[in-house]
Amino acid sequence: MPARIKKVDGYQVKHGGKVSAKSTTKEKAESQRRLLEGIRHGWRPTGKPAVYKRKKTSREKYKEFIKGHK
Repeated sequence: MPARIKKVDGYQVKHGGKVSAKSTTKEKAESQRRLLEGIRHGWRPTGKPAVYKRKKTSREKYKEFIKGHK
């Protein structure tokens, strides 16, 4: 069930009928909602920052290809 934010004496975050945050700020509630959605979709918090890999250019792919066939 998706996480929902409700304005009640601050903001409240609910997911699956459970209240996971109450009386918090809008920014913190949005952050909590994103965290719960990520967990629901299989993300596992490890404490390490995310590693972003850029796409290789065709030139880099070609160099790897040649290197592997020597």
